[in-house]
Amino acid sequence: MKIAPHPDQHALMARLTAVGADLDVAFNGTLYRFINPSYSKRAHIVDGAGALHAAGRWHSQGAIRLSYTAISPQTALTEALAQANYYNLPLTRALPRVLVALQLQASRVLDLRLGEVRRTLRLSAATMQKTDWRAENRHGREAITQAWGRGFAAAGFEAVIVPSAADAAGANVLVFPDNLRSGTRFEVENDVIWPAL
Repeated sequence: MKIAPHPDQHALMARLTAVGADLDVAFNGTLYRFINPSYSKRAHIVDGAGALHAAGRWHSQGAIRLSYTAISPQTALTEALAQANYYNLPLTRALPRVLVALQLQASRVLDLRLGEVRRTLRLSAATMQKTDWRAENRHGREAITQAWGRGFAAAGFEAVIVPSAADAAGANVLVFPDNLRSGTRFEVENDVIWPAL
């Protein structure tokens, strides 16, 4: 199905262009992902290619490379189960999953947990957490969060910290692999090694 770009895309991009690097912060810490075992090779975990094959809250299918991570293992698990919960499917449909830890050290990061940053961009927490992007896509429309994600990528952010829509107490970090700068570190802490059976 063809998805129509969000009508506010140009306005969102203008806001991001206007702030330039004024909102940039650095991030240096551990992130988590629950991944499908089929994609457990080191390169697959960090390349963001999964976003090219399926849509998510912050991207339309095929639009950008994007790696979804979480600041805590608990949030990562809740996010991994979100699709099954949305469609009231048995949670076993979302399994098995493998928990991996990643390290991100980046200098061009936007932290949308901060109220002053959200006010500057005119992007509310409710928009980030409550937008039903699946319903928007079913109606052939790009969700506002997906338009923002495209804007973050186009503005050159390496990563964006966002409140989790699946875990009210948690936060996710969206990492844009194509925007990582020289000296940025985004890598798997320990390889997934499957025992010989």
